[in-house]
Amino acid sequence: MIAALGVAELKLLLRNRTAAALAVLMPLGAGAFFALNVEEPDSWPMVIALQLLFGFGFSVYVTVTTALTARRQDLYLKRLRTGAASDAVVLTGVLLPVVLLGLAQSLVLLGISLAAGAPVPERPELVLLALLGGTAMTCAAGVATSGLTGTAELAQITTAPFFFAMVAGVLPALAPDPDQRLLLLPGSGLGVLVREAWGGAGGQVGLAALSLAGWTAVGVALSLRFFRWDRRG
Repeated sequence: MIAALGVAELKLLLRNRTAAALAVLMPLGAGAFFALNVEEPDSWPMVIALQLLFGFGFSVYVTVTTALTARRQDLYLKRLRTGAASDAVVLTGVLLPVVLLGLAQSLVLLGISLAAGAPVPERPELVLLALLGGTAMTCAAGVATSGLTGTAELAQITTAPFFFAMVAGVLPALAPDPDQRLLLLPGSGLGVLVREAWGGAGGQVGLAALSLAGWTAVGVALSLRFFRWDRRG
């Protein structure tokens, strides 16, 4: 049932040109541009962090918000709840293709960077942690934001604060010894993990993982508070 819902959601996503462009073309285009215009070898951690940021920000966060808002407003979610599927199955089926798309794009962009000359990460397990943590954080944030978004068109506005907060967190976290208070920002944990994976000084991996887990927990808590199945007035 989850697979059937996932396939149906993917078809709906690809039929919407705007949503498909934000979810597919924007992250891939921006990520490839960053990778193919690197001049300094030391710039690779920043490039890869930006690739992941765009992938999670657009492919997962914005797309989850837009998709759930659109499905709610056209009563698609409400109709699914009247069937045999539980609430958890419905949400999993709708979110699954978006999550898989975000992970697939992140792996493709990492491959582009490696092919363009990026060094192999010294600690690949931290890359995996960044992928899983970034996906979980942005997915939870997207579910929460959808509850505050009146229409799918407004998703480009309601998602802006969290997206720019991630940008503000990622870039300073790539410094050799960033202020630990920056880990309070979403995305900072992602930047630290990328920096450490490519030969960083170490010592902040635990805090970075805790930051991603904390923001994921905040997103889940806000989702339980604000997510709606019925159309907003």
